[in-house]
Amino acid sequence: MGNQVVGTPPALAPWPSSDLPRRETLGAWCDRTLGTSIVETLNRELVKWASAFLDEGEVSWSMPEREQTFYRAWKTLARHDLTLRLLGISEAPAKIQALPHRPEEALLQSLMQLGIPKSAWEEYLARHLSAMPGWSGYIKWRAHQSDHPWQEQFPIDLVKYLAVRLFYERELVDQACRSQLGLAGNTGDIAAYIDHHPHAYWFRREWIAGRLSSDATAIGKNLAASDRRHDHAQWEEAGRRQYEAVLNEHQARAIRRGADRLLRLAQALSVPLESVVTTAPSDARTILQWLEDFPPSHHGAVWLEAFEGSHRHQLLSELQTAAQQPPSTPSLGEGDSGSRPLAQVVFCIDVRSEVFRRHLEDRGGYETLGLAGFFGVPLYYQPFNAHHTVTHCPVLLKPKNHVRELPRSYHGVLAERHKTAAQLAEAAHTLLHDLKENVVTPYVMVEALGWFFSLPFFGKTLLPRWYHAIGRWLREMLTPAMATTLTVDKLSREEAEEMVAAEQRGQIREILRARFGLSGPTLSPTLLESIRRNALGQADPTGSEVAALLSLTTENEQALYRDLREHQRISPRGVSERLDRITQTGFSVSEQTYFVEAALRLMGLTSNFSRMVIFCAHGSTSQNNPYESALDCGACGGNQGLPNARAIAAMANHPAVRAQLLARGITIPGDTHFLAAQHDTTTDRVRIVDLEDVPATHRKDLQRLLTDLDEAGTQASLERNRALGQVAAPSDSRRSRLLAQRRSEDWSEVRPEWGLSRNSAMIIGRRALTQPVDLRGRAFLHSYDHRQDASGKLLEAIMTAPLVVAQWINMEHYFSTVDNEVYGSSSKVYHNVVGRIGVMTGVWSDLRIGLPAQTVLNGGEPYHEPMRLLAIIEAPPARIRAIVDRHPLLEQLFRLRWVTLVALDPQDNRFYHYDPSGEWRGGDTNDARVHTASHEGN
Repeated sequence: MGNQVVGTPPALAPWPSSDLPRRETLGAWCDRTLGTSIVETLNRELVKWASAFLDEGEVSWSMPEREQTFYRAWKTLARHDLTLRLLGISEAPAKIQALPHRPEEALLQSLMQLGIPKSAWEEYLARHLSAMPGWSGYIKWRAHQSDHPWQEQFPIDLVKYLAVRLFYERELVDQACRSQLGLAGNTGDIAAYIDHHPHAYWFRREWIAGRLSSDATAIGKNLAASDRRHDHAQWEEAGRRQYEAVLNEHQARAIRRGADRLLRLAQALSVPLESVVTTAPSDARTILQWLEDFPPSHHGAVWLEAFEGSHRHQLLSELQTAAQQPPSTPSLGEGDSGSRPLAQVVFCIDVRSEVFRRHLEDRGGYETLGLAGFFGVPLYYQPFNAHHTVTHCPVLLKPKNHVRELPRSYHGVLAERHKTAAQLAEAAHTLLHDLKENVVTPYVMVEALGWFFSLPFFGKTLLPRWYHAIGRWLREMLTPAMATTLTVDKLSREEAEEMVAAEQRGQIREILRARFGLSGPTLSPTLLESIRRNALGQADPTGSEVAALLSLTTENEQALYRDLREHQRISPRGVSERLDRITQTGFSVSEQTYFVEAALRLMGLTSNFSRMVIFCAHGSTSQNNPYESALDCGACGGNQGLPNARAIAAMANHPAVRAQLLARGITIPGDTHFLAAQHDTTTDRVRIVDLEDVPATHRKDLQRLLTDLDEAGTQASLERNRALGQVAAPSDSRRSRLLAQRRSEDWSEVRPEWGLSRNSAMIIGRRALTQPVDLRGRAFLHSYDHRQDASGKLLEAIMTAPLVVAQWINMEHYFSTVDNEVYGSSSKVYHNVVGRIGVMTGVWSDLRIGLPAQTVLNGGEPYHEPMRLLAIIEAPPARIRAIVDRHPLLEQLFRLRWVTLVALDPQDNRFYHYDPSGEWRGGDTNDARVHTASHEGN
């Protein structure tokens, strides 16, 4: 009652009975009115069935009948589920058998039986979906992935999910209502009960919620436990008496509450007690009404505004000072040939890169740039010895090109060694898995191999650094490091056709050796090509020679061709599919030129190239971490970005690409070499790859670069250790490195790094704007030169992709911090991986969404400061405004204040704030004057 408005008596019902299906599900109504646990039961049952159905190889014995779809598999199996009897659902097998064959009809049947009016269906079903947003969200996502292999084989969607859920609800609600109220479990009967017995309804809800006195609670227990539980008249009379007692106490409580609020307000404002006592009653009521008009639920928005405003003012003040200072180093494209940097290093816009960039620049002679970590090259990547491709681009995009990792040509023997080792490892893994999951063998295996498993257990737990060092030594001894390359260049149609023909001739050669014992000169290229063409249905006059040479009858010859078509896929369709795969591998020269030019222009790097330009991707290293992909590159789909860096570096080194770039106005000097590298954000070590391709003339520069990268990593590691509470002395670089290394290798470490926590801003502009400022690893930095983008197309690409993704990341951290139990995933300590699709808390729960507590909280207190993203763009305000007006998504983000937009006008070096009304205001960070930016100059 304490939260009621002064003078307003407590309501008998929280809302009109006609609004019931829009306000809560009938299961939730029973829980709050009758003390049942229907919602929890629904959740448990749906977790049980959904986790079994959605499993992608985690369990040993998979759910049968999954190919029938989720609803039909449940309908087939649930009839034998003893849980239904324990829940008290009578004649459950017969009821399930009688359900319609189609889930849509079953869902409609349940809605009708529950009495949900058609006008309330959407809201009612939305409440059911929001009961477990993790599972329902994943089901919706998978249903929309038409090419998802598991979805193709085992279909599921929200209709099927809801059809199962509402069957349980209709049965459990009906059972509870008949048992405790003596009425049917549908909206009509429940609404009539609320209208005819309002005091009984109020009494039940207050009693179940624990808001009544001990005497009233005892009355409720006696009524519920006796044979009078269906006697609505007695419940109504008991409720009336208790309600009248509450009304009598309400006015006195309201007066006491008002006086208490006035006293606390006076203390907060340092008003003397005498002034409070002498305040006129009318004035006191006015003050109390002000407090009612500004309830605690509105306080958070004010505190958030103040919190964000303080941070915004501090950051903009620092940037304003930097903007008014002359740059200490020439901006990109401004230097002459004599002021080339030692190297230009392109990092991801990730906030963790800011720390490393700052320390690398402190070494002197380096320019750093920021670009989305897939470097503008969306691709499917297949590592060497891997069976499947991985998507390396933001979720907003879908790649068209495939890239494979292959051993370099001089590693033939070593490549075979790697293949053999991979096959043996896979066979051993399969054998071990089968032994562990068999019904009988685990008992024997524990006795025979238990001691062997104790070695990695104690090693990972007590000596993780030594354990991993020994593991690396053994791997290097068995399979030494091997140089690889990527299939960046696309084959022509003729080359692809010849490759397919060569593969097919090889298949035919092996079959002839195995079946007919032929070898040597007998298997001439002419014979193999003749057989291949006949199998493809291409007429060949030498067909009779094939039969004669192989001593085959006409029937046997045709049987050979059928076998080649059906089992070896040497058929027109097989050729077409293989050609499609080959032509999707790699990039044409025009495609390569497009991607390289787009990346360079987005960053403003179109002149004054250094001798070395490094595309530095990033990834992380951790053990026993289901959230590892959250620490990798979001722009690469949660994968490590090295393949993208290698691809664009190879493209930029291609002579034909450089020739086309020259024709488009970008001149890359002949001595400029592009390299690929990867920054490990956990250990702050940078690894440069494809060193075999570096010219001998660059070796000295490369050595200095490696030294400076190592030193910058040491300083960055010291800074991160302080943030993690693992302080090392500034001079103790070795200890700092060891601390970071241990975090990356310790399988008990729940926080290998802070990831993107504390992100608060995205700055789009030249590095000269931010270089003098220590941004403390809190800002996404995207390079952009407004002087090279008169049309605004480059800025539009940045604002509609990287900026949107940065806002997603910001909101993920924001909501995971403000309520980690609801919008985050709570503590990692209690997580269990389920179905290889996500994690649950304990043995059953919703599929957890958001980030774990260890990512955003420090000892229960927020480490991430939850604030909405501040976007600062160095460009004419009118150019920015035009882009916003063209894109409803951006307009929504800025006008609804999910993102605060600030423009740095290059003409006057003043900041302008984008107002929700669509106007620009400011100059000074606290200036409320409004300026309309109507042209490029203002």
